[in-house]
Amino acid sequence: MLMDFSSMSLEQFHVHFPTEFACVDYLFHTRWPAGFQCPRCSHPQAYVTTTRRLPLYECGHCHFQISLTSGTIMEGSRTELRKWLTALFLVSRKDKGTTAVELSNIIQVTYKTAWLILHKIRSTIHNSDILTPLTGAICVNSAVYGRPYNPTVNKHPKEHLLLIASSLNEDDDSTSLKIKHIIPTNPKVKHISRSDIITFQNEQIDIAAYSIDIVTGFYTPKRLRPLLKFTKQASQWINDTFHGIGAKHLQIYLDEFCFRFNLSSRNLPLFPCLIERCFRLS
Repeated sequence: MLMDFSSMSLEQFHVHFPTEFACVDYLFHTRWPAGFQCPRCSHPQAYVTTTRRLPLYECGHCHFQISLTSGTIMEGSRTELRKWLTALFLVSRKDKGTTAVELSNIIQVTYKTAWLILHKIRSTIHNSDILTPLTGAICVNSAVYGRPYNPTVNKHPKEHLLLIASSLNEDDDSTSLKIKHIIPTNPKVKHISRSDIITFQNEQIDIAAYSIDIVTGFYTPKRLRPLLKFTKQASQWINDTFHGIGAKHLQIYLDEFCFRFNLSSRNLPLFPCLIERCFRLS
């Protein structure tokens, strides 16, 4: 029976993973659900060296050696697996997520270490988003993140242009979201160019999509830009949780919001899905 992490408190999570050994066991079965398999020759048996901080597996046939975290975001990290799993659990909290300040206090690491752990997790979500284009019937709208200082055609430096797209089901409900930060050639113009839209379409939408409705005029009535409600939700989540984000890292936080939305819309649990992405071989 699969463990339901979505209903766990942090204290219950720590009870479930009380030691490094419990984390090793969980991650081993995540990586090799059918038992060890050599990545080089597919042999199913290995010798295990347990004198290291993390087990080292040596293929019984070709003698290829691999650690539990080889090729994952945890490779080379001196931070305990229990702290990594706690970070992943906190990020996967449905309505909250976590900050580097909160994480550093909970797992007792420096702010720099906490920030790096979260950055690696969010970068993994970002890379996964790149590999998952939208399909089917698609709606695309424009939006702005940041306080609207200027209700004019001129863009304020703290306003960030966005394109948001969604796959729609038969009832026109959004099932998958993508929100991308668009950096215009002219930083003063609050206008998304046709070339930016074409680039977005080529990179974010599957070529087999059978319907694409694009409405990007900033003065177009909101009823014709139904996806604005999601950018409002994303902005509120970013501002409430992180107290605002600058242009440099805005994209990975937008991707994290979409990751949450897309899994929740399909009733998929966040923690095991996040573990699968972060523990996937690079």
